[in-house]
Amino acid sequence: MGPAWLTTEGDSGLVGYSLDAVKDAFMERLRQGLLARLPQNEPTGQTTPADDALAAMGRDRRIVRGLNEVAPTYAARLLRWLDDWQTAGNPFALLKQLAAYCGDGPAFRTVDARGNWYSLAADGTPSVLVNQANWDWDSDPSALAKWSRFWVIIYPNGLWLPGPTYGASGIAWGDTDRTWGSTATPEEVASVRGIVSDWKPAGTRCVNIVLAFDNTSFDPATTRDGTGLPDGTWGRWSKVSGGAYVPSRLSSARYWDGV
Repeated sequence: MGPAWLTTEGDSGLVGYSLDAVKDAFMERLRQGLLARLPQNEPTGQTTPADDALAAMGRDRRIVRGLNEVAPTYAARLLRWLDDWQTAGNPFALLKQLAAYCGDGPAFRTVDARGNWYSLAADGTPSVLVNQANWDWDSDPSALAKWSRFWVIIYPNGLWLPGPTYGASGIAWGDTDRTWGSTATPEEVASVRGIVSDWKPAGTRCVNIVLAFDNTSFDPATTRDGTGLPDGTWGRWSKVSGGAYVPSRLSSARYWDGV
């Protein structure tokens, strides 16, 4: 259907085709835009959307993409975001999000002032030890009353390595692409802290995020002895021993500010 000049002339079909092609292009753009808001649309023939669409969906659903996470794996996590958020505040929900961000290799733990330990091994195996009474961070008399304090421990297993010490030659204070003490970048530290902030139990405070480069350290089954676990003097970086200041914390680990 159309005017006579468009339907009777010899080139009318070409003119109509060119007009319809433009309309088809706009409709296809609209269709793809609607599909792009979904991580996967297998029934429609569309698989994983472009990375920029995944990034927007990740921000909207507050699911941080892993350091080396491929698009299909990230899209699958975005599909189950509501199920994951239903368990937010559970220690294992937090540890699983950290594991997804860090990728294969690292292991994770959380511990609170009462010595309740939740662990996620590198292979994803969970374990729990409660009321161990083996974590004394600063010998605060009201430490047990401060139930909201907890610590996150990450065993990088090669993801991050011990990095430059403060004052190392050739490294300037304020470098935006490095951190002191480990090879983690400022962006990676911010991402880990953001995950802890989003997924920690409501009303709690993460005092420190600990990078443990010794896999035998911070063993939940050990007793507090002042070398492998906090002995009440770890609230400050140093303590007085023999009339001199010495490090108070385990030297094989690094300590990021918590959230």
